[in-house]
Amino acid sequence: MAKNIIIDCDTGLDDAVALLLALRSPALNVIGITCVNGNVSLDKVINNTLRVVDHSGKNVPVYAGAVSALIPEKSANAAHVHGSDGLGGIPFPASTRKIENEHAADFIIRVTMEARQPLEWITIAPLTNIALAIQKEPRIIGKVHKLTMMAGGLDSGNSAPMSEFNVFADPEAAKIVFDSAIPKTMVPLDPLSNGGYLNQKDVAQVQANSNKPWCDMAGKIFSREAEIRNELGRKQFQADDFVSPPDLLAVAVAIEPNIANMQEYPVFIETKGEYTRGMTVVDRRRYSNAQPFPIMGKTKVVLSVDQKKYASLVLDTWLK
Repeated sequence: MAKNIIIDCDTGLDDAVALLLALRSPALNVIGITCVNGNVSLDKVINNTLRVVDHSGKNVPVYAGAVSALIPEKSANAAHVHGSDGLGGIPFPASTRKIENEHAADFIIRVTMEARQPLEWITIAPLTNIALAIQKEPRIIGKVHKLTMMAGGLDSGNSAPMSEFNVFADPEAAKIVFDSAIPKTMVPLDPLSNGGYLNQKDVAQVQANSNKPWCDMAGKIFSREAEIRNELGRKQFQADDFVSPPDLLAVAVAIEPNIANMQEYPVFIETKGEYTRGMTVVDRRRYSNAQPFPIMGKTKVVLSVDQKKYASLVLDTWLK
C-alpha cells in the first residue's frame, strides 16, 4: 500500500527533482504539497511548484504557507544558487493551475488530525510551515507516523561553515520541530560523499527519455545545476561524480528507508551562536549514565547510502 504523504518545499532546482521523484513513485500517495519561503520568495516557490506538478503528469493540490521565517528579519534565500526565479532561468512553460485557498499550516493540521491511516511528512525546505502547524495545534505531534527531513549537516554546511540552508533559513522553526516527539529521520548534506548521487551516465539515461515530461524537466535541471556549479567555481563534473541534490535523496529515503545506514542521536539546533546559528548539533558522544540534558526524542540520522540501490530507485521510478 502506498504511503500517504504531505510534502513541504521551497521549490528551487533541488526541490523540483525531489518532487518529481515523489510524484512519480508508486510507493507514495502525495495528498498535498505545501510551499514556504526559502530558496526564493514564496510567490516564486508557488509558481515553480505548480510547473513541477504540470510536468509530473499528476494532479496534486498545492498550498501557500509562510512568507518569511518565524523571525522575519532573519529570513534568507538561495537565489545565487537557484537563480532569481528559483529554476535557474530554464524557460519552463507557465502553469495554468491555481493554488488552494487554505493556508499550508492549516492544511497540514486538518489532514493530519483527520487521517485514519498512517500519514508521513517529507520536508525539503525550511521548517517554518511545520513549526507553525505544531504551535497552532500541538496534538498533531502524536498523529504523524514519521517525518523525513532534508535538514542540517553532520560535519559541514552550505549557507555558513556550520549551517545547512534549510536550518539556517529558520533555526527557530527547526528547533521547534527537532525538539518535538515526532518520529524523525534527518537526511543531512554529508551522505552525498558516501553514496546518494547520480553520475553522468545515469543523467544521460534520464535525458534520453525526454518524451516523458518529468524526465525532460529533471534532465534540464541536472544540466543547469552542473552549469551553476561550474559558474560558482566548484570543481568540474567528472563522469563518476555527478552529485544529485540532497532533497532528492531525502525523498528516496522516505520511499525506501533501507537504502540508508542510520543511527539515532540527540540533535540540537543552535539559534544564538555568533558563528554557529543554524548548526545541527548531532550529539554522537557515548554516555555511561543518563543524558545530561532532557531530550524530547532522538532523531534517526542518515550516515551513508547504498549507492547502487539509490540510483536504481531513482532511475526505475522515472524511466519505467
